[in-house]
Amino acid sequence: MHKVTLHSIIEKEKDLYSALCLELDVASQGRTIEAAKKNLKEAVAVYLEDVIHSGEVKDFVPRPAPRAEWIKFFKAEAKTLGKRLKNFPLHKHFKLEDIVYSAS
Repeated sequence: MHKVTLHSIIEKEKDLYSALCLELDVASQGRTIEAAKKNLKEAVAVYLEDVIHSGEVKDFVPRPAPRAEWIKFFKAEAKTLGKRLKNFPLHKHFKLEDIVYSAS
């Protein structure tokens, strides 16, 4: 069976953590990060089951979260990557794969 990778962002809001699946705009929350993740997985599963059973998959998958949420996600990803690469000898351990894009 193929796995699908979905992205989420978790934020602390007062006493709870809110979790949002970015590709489906499905949200949940929990008292801990782990609980928020678990609850989000359950919410996504229920959402996908409902969409599949309704027969309207093309209208509801993907259903991206607002752009502002994606921007938060990418900023956090960039910050994490920056920390990991800070003392890494880059010139020895990376390779670039190119693709040239032309609108014409």
